[in-house]
Amino acid sequence: MQLPLPGRQAQQLMAPAPRRYEPEPGSSPRHSAVLLPLHPEGDAIYITLMKRQENHQHHAGEISFPGGAVEPADKDVIQTALREAYEELDIQPGDVEVLGLLTPLYIAPSHNLVQPVVGWLKSPPALKPNPAEVAEILRAPLMHFMRAGTLHWETRQNGQQPLIVPCYQLGENCIWGATAMILSELLALICDLEQLPA
Repeated sequence: MQLPLPGRQAQQLMAPAPRRYEPEPGSSPRHSAVLLPLHPEGDAIYITLMKRQENHQHHAGEISFPGGAVEPADKDVIQTALREAYEELDIQPGDVEVLGLLTPLYIAPSHNLVQPVVGWLKSPPALKPNPAEVAEILRAPLMHFMRAGTLHWETRQNGQQPLIVPCYQLGENCIWGATAMILSELLALICDLEQLPA
């Protein structure tokens, strides 16, 4: 990823409002990483997401990328993302070519600073979801998220207050919040790459 990242401007396109982008001064957020697994299928590039189990601690039933908290044994956030993708979806770390990192994203409800890692697999992976964490595997061509009609608004409950959020529709699933914001930056970066001279 040699181009300047689209960054927060691209993330904000899919951000619920109002939203905090930085931790409280003096606080120490948890550090996490997620893997954005891309692979070719026919003439398209696909991305893999997953639906978390309803009993998940922080994001029950939500659509996310494979990922989780940085552990002391991890040498860096890339290793965290690869380890979590292996634990959750059985993506073999040796099969992943790391293309680069996107902009870190702070998630206030879980006090989490998430580092997105973009990975490339040469062929569609044979996934084995961890049933303790993963309810469903979702795959879609990246172009799906650029089509008119995929983006819409939904009302979600935020404590006692209704929250109107932008989301990407994928079948019966709504991709919103941090996952949608990370995906928005990836899509913006791809658009920037396509505008480069051949």
